[in-house]
Amino acid sequence: MRLSSGIRHHLWRAAMYAMPIPVLAKAKDSAYWQKHWGRNLPTKEFEGYAASTELKRWFAKQMVALKPGSVLELGCNVGANLREIHALDPSIKLYGIELNPHAIEWGQKNVVPAGTSLINGSMADASSLMSEPVDIVFTSAAAMHCDDTIFGAAKMAALSIATKAIVHLEFNAWSPADLHNWRAWRSSFMSDRWIRDYVGEYRDQPHVDRIETIAVPMHVNFMDNIGRVMVSDVTGCVVAHLNPRMQ
Repeated sequence: MRLSSGIRHHLWRAAMYAMPIPVLAKAKDSAYWQKHWGRNLPTKEFEGYAASTELKRWFAKQMVALKPGSVLELGCNVGANLREIHALDPSIKLYGIELNPHAIEWGQKNVVPAGTSLINGSMADASSLMSEPVDIVFTSAAAMHCDDTIFGAAKMAALSIATKAIVHLEFNAWSPADLHNWRAWRSSFMSDRWIRDYVGEYRDQPHVDRIETIAVPMHVNFMDNIGRVMVSDVTGCVVAHLNPRMQ
């Protein structure tokens, strides 16, 4: 009998929790995780991604405060972040790019407001998938699931599409030790999380005017366990404010 992916996931977490340090599972490459995130999911999982949380509502406030006329989310899943932005300002034009066609179909039926444009594809191909610029391009706990090649392409696409800002609510490294330790952890364990210095990613880009970092309030954030290691998907909000359209 073949176990469902959900049962395998819970058994894997139980096994990892029994170990003091999660180092016995071989790391998976990006191709594995891209396939993983593109698979169909049970309705309950889509419902979980669609849930309105304090963190999503807090993030939507940060986005609306930038006064965009349009936004594009890379890795939008079922579109819950777009829904929260719309709730605060219905005038904002909403776009999303998502690798999983099942998430798009479910999101269009159950989550996003009418008129939202959800596009199936990789964030790495955003520049070819979008036919017009938008004010803000953003990610939320999505870029951390991409390796450096995919993220690098997505970053350059964002710089070519966005006119006002690029925003990442992600697994951010705040020190060299963060970057070193979590990169080493990923390479020795079956983790789909790539930590990055998002400030450093944009510091020397010619289109960037200034970079702002915003702490995520602890009371709205959450953590989950991978073995005995507690992990928060998002550890910081980084806003790369762009010069007026000079791309």
